[in-house]
Amino acid sequence: MTAAVKAPKRRRSDRRREARKRLRRSMYRRHGDRLTVAGLWHYALERDIVWVVVMVLAGVWIMAPPGVFFRPDLRQGDIANRDYHATRDVLLLDEETSEELKERARADVRPLYDFDAVQADEVETRIANLFEIERGFDEVAELLPEEDVAEERLRRLRVGSGLRVDERHADLLAARVGGEDGGAELEERLTRLVGLLLRAGIVENKETLLQNRLEGVTLHNMQTGEESVEFDLFGYRGYPVEVEAYLEAEVGRWPGWSRAERETVVDFLMVNLAPNVYLNLNETQERRNAAAEDVGPVFNQIQAGQVIVRKGDEVDLESMRLLREMTGSESSLILLRSPLASALVLGLAVAFLWVAFRRKRLVAVEGRDFGSVVLILILGLAATRVGFLVADALAASFPIEALGSARSYVFAIPFAAVALLVSVLYGRGAGLLAGVVFSVLVGRLGWVEAANAELGLAGGTMLYCLTGSLAAVFALDQLKQRSAVTRAGLLVGLVNVASVTMLTLLGDGSTVAVWGFEVLCGFLGGLTVAAAVSFAVPVFEAVLFRTTDIKLLELSDTNLPLLQRLAFEAPGTFQHSLMVAHLAKACCEAVGGNPTLAYVGGLYHDIGKVLRPQYFVENQREGDNPHDSLSPSMSSLIIIDHVKEGVRLARENRLPQPIVDAIEQHHGTRRLNYFLAKAKEQAEPGDEVSERQYRYPGPMPQTKTLAALMVADTVEAASRTLGDFSEESIRALVERLLNDILEDDQFSQTDLTLADLRRMRYTLQNVLKTVHHHRVDYPGFEFGRGGRGSLRVLPGGAGSGPVTD
Repeated sequence: MTAAVKAPKRRRSDRRREARKRLRRSMYRRHGDRLTVAGLWHYALERDIVWVVVMVLAGVWIMAPPGVFFRPDLRQGDIANRDYHATRDVLLLDEETSEELKERARADVRPLYDFDAVQADEVETRIANLFEIERGFDEVAELLPEEDVAEERLRRLRVGSGLRVDERHADLLAARVGGEDGGAELEERLTRLVGLLLRAGIVENKETLLQNRLEGVTLHNMQTGEESVEFDLFGYRGYPVEVEAYLEAEVGRWPGWSRAERETVVDFLMVNLAPNVYLNLNETQERRNAAAEDVGPVFNQIQAGQVIVRKGDEVDLESMRLLREMTGSESSLILLRSPLASALVLGLAVAFLWVAFRRKRLVAVEGRDFGSVVLILILGLAATRVGFLVADALAASFPIEALGSARSYVFAIPFAAVALLVSVLYGRGAGLLAGVVFSVLVGRLGWVEAANAELGLAGGTMLYCLTGSLAAVFALDQLKQRSAVTRAGLLVGLVNVASVTMLTLLGDGSTVAVWGFEVLCGFLGGLTVAAAVSFAVPVFEAVLFRTTDIKLLELSDTNLPLLQRLAFEAPGTFQHSLMVAHLAKACCEAVGGNPTLAYVGGLYHDIGKVLRPQYFVENQREGDNPHDSLSPSMSSLIIIDHVKEGVRLARENRLPQPIVDAIEQHHGTRRLNYFLAKAKEQAEPGDEVSERQYRYPGPMPQTKTLAALMVADTVEAASRTLGDFSEESIRALVERLLNDILEDDQFSQTDLTLADLRRMRYTLQNVLKTVHHHRVDYPGFEFGRGGRGSLRVLPGGAGSGPVTD
């Protein structure tokens, strides 16, 4: 290659035109112009924003804790259709017992009654003042008009004593004070009755007081501030019934008093006495509330695996509350926080994946591969959630300690299947990214599912998933056959065993039996990875329009009917295809393409020639060329048509799309220079020959792999015209052909670099030099000197018979 060759650049118009072509090819599988379901699905896989939204919404739904989208299908009073077990250890608030203890604490607080002992002294003082005013009123009465005396006396008695006094009371008082003893006897008797009643205590509602006769009441002396517990509650007199009865009995024993006078005395005392023992409701309620607050809540401990309600039993209130607690429906804060946290984790994960897929240097993928990988992640996450549920169910089914732990069964979940499946479908780079993202999502799901840190919190689940995924990706070094998946599964199983042991050592420890069962589950998890991926690969190959190296290797069998037909009906083309396959594979290994696709594409790239093999030089006998009797335009149509016929045969035989692309693009839009030159020679003077009629319809190669196939096809065909296979001749041939392809702008839609072209040139030179190597003469034989097909035994030969390389 000369130094003047510049690296190919893709024109903006070409990029836009090819983008539109790829869009049309992705949306339509042409049956006329009908839009098919496959075409729509293909189009949907290329819409990244759709898969970002689907990832977040589906992931939030899958990761939601029980109770957000999944609630118990039971109601109180229903008959359980199966046994319901506790999925984790939990402390369940016993509201009934807690409330009962609080009520008991409230009841233990005795009612508080305030006792106003000062009231007795106050009333006694007022009675003394009353009598003192009456005794001194005679002097005042002399100064007043007779008609104002009675009114003035009543006013002075009320204001001066502070007692309630009416005319009857004043008349009785005046009569007794005007007697021989000056009212001293009445004053003494009233003072004694008042003192006895108020110092003993007068209560307004004695019935309420007596309700506490067994437990007693707390009596608060308002004068001293002291409190005492009183059990003898019958000594307190109820107002007004008991007080009035007591006064009537006492006054009734006064000798020399008329009935009217006794009634007046009783009435005077009743209107001037008031209860001095009364219930303090506010303070009593505050003390009872404080006592209830001091009583802590009561919890019932429910252990993981404990039966909540058995099949056939009625679901009572307590069982229903426990089921709701298990599903998390009681904690609104967690319910609101958990989906938001899951959405944040999912958004960051899918953003990281999208950026990585857009950076072609990180991972070699196509446009629709992002949606495909996201779909695999969603399905893997859903399968993991189901795996957690199955693990819980299995653990609840075995009462044995070694078999009764959900953690053990979680180790058997094929976490690494996602990374391995993506590696098989899209390569190890994509598989590594998918494995890291999936491990983070599994860690989040493990935190939601195992809130009791059954697997060492989310970190244990994530670490276990990540180590297995890394082992799966790096175990899949070269995918030459389906047994590579099995080998990867075995390695994952061994790594799982190491991870289980590490988690056990870092955890709280477990018995040898439990550890042994967990190790077994971990190894079975690796085997399950291999089984799951082996089953899933053919399914996802069809669903995601993906052709794996395994499928390509199966198509490389030359005993397949289409290749057998090519070998028998167009043997020269078959040999040419074999050589092109080897050259293309070598070029892809040099420039970082897909060697397997290049090899298989090389085998099938010329299958269209099988319909008219005699029109292609590699299948013609000497002197028998049908193009001699055809016009250049007709010859070019026949030659170009082998691409279209090859595409038709490929689709009839259900070859995958990458092989169809190889057939369609291996000539790009190159010219048929021989027939174009011949047409110009035969054209009449002044006639213009259209170059477009002598070009392949394309499209041009879209990838490094198909560019390598074009170069290999061109170089292999041209190398058969060489008479001299010296190193210089081969180098000149390869360099000239590469320059011609570059000048024809056939690499403008690939990402080939100048360094790639140099490596491709060196590779082609070395392979051709090796193929057309020089061999020493066989002693005693001389080949090709006696005419075509002759073999002559030289003197002293070791024997006779044809010898081939």
